[in-house]
Amino acid sequence: MSFQKLNERDKSVLREYQRNAKERLVYIRVTAILMLDMGKGVEEIETVLGIDASTIYRYGKSYQEKGLDEYLKTGFEGYWGRLSCEQMSVLRAELKSRLYTTSKEVCDFIQIAFNITYTEDGVVKLLHRIGFSYKQTKQVPCECNTEKQEAFVKELMELVSHVESSGGKEAIYFTDGVHPSHNTRSSNGWIEVGCEFEQKTVSGRDRVNINGAINALAVDEVKVVVCESVNAQSTKGLYQKIMDENPQLEVIHIVSDNARYYRNAELGEWINKTPIRQIFLPAYSPNLNPIERLWKFMRKEVINTSFFRKKEDFQKAIIDFFKDIKNYKEELSTLITLKFHITQVIPSG
Repeated sequence: MSFQKLNERDKSVLREYQRNAKERLVYIRVTAILMLDMGKGVEEIETVLGIDASTIYRYGKSYQEKGLDEYLKTGFEGYWGRLSCEQMSVLRAELKSRLYTTSKEVCDFIQIAFNITYTEDGVVKLLHRIGFSYKQTKQVPCECNTEKQEAFVKELMELVSHVESSGGKEAIYFTDGVHPSHNTRSSNGWIEVGCEFEQKTVSGRDRVNINGAINALAVDEVKVVVCESVNAQSTKGLYQKIMDENPQLEVIHIVSDNARYYRNAELGEWINKTPIRQIFLPAYSPNLNPIERLWKFMRKEVINTSFFRKKEDFQKAIIDFFKDIKNYKEELSTLITLKFHITQVIPSG
């Protein structure tokens, strides 16, 4: 049975349901999904849980088609803590639909919706158990277009299917420029209570300019060009590098944002003479470019936890990171997928 791996949030929530299940049906339904995620075969799950293969297939299909919240609603009669499984699902849906900035607001919602009283400390523990944490909101551009993003993702997945069936004659790359500053960034970490963990910094703000591309179907294949400026010339150099290192490719689909250098007329004329097919993301849609996740990972591995006195050492560390990118294949395969979050923007007025 083909089963797509669980993300960490879903896995954490299912583990909590499994640990707290009072009803056998609840335990079986969540454990079946967790075992599928572990790569267990249907026959083994049948033996362990005492259910038939058709039920296992039904559970797996239901989860993958409906998502976690809808899956947890269906057929759950169990009770977990002070809230039933159904009430848990309602609470999760509510928290995802609007922003609650204090635990007291959540307590009030539970009281009104279910006539159940929670203390603020109790509701904080509850929220952690069901996969929520207190963190900053993420800003998104109000100019983005949800419908265009959805249409783009649909077309992209059709293209991915086509490329996968091309027998290695076609490939898809996502490209972008990044400009890491020569300085250590303050970051979170586990630090002894009452103590400080000091990170050295430098006073300069020199940048390393990188034009890069990542293979959508082989995330440990990354091409980068370190350049004076991310512009049409460095983009041409990057595209030429992709072609030189992949002479077997008959068509190279390259997805980029709408920066001026990607739409440069001279670059466009050159592209027309190559196997490259340029694809542009919808405006204001960095969430649809997986290479953004690579840049974030690079900052975490190289910049946020290390100190480099000289810019040359800083630049070398970044270059070495990309040279050794295959060492991070397992982490990147989990982080950089073709699952996209579509930005939901409510029209004003």
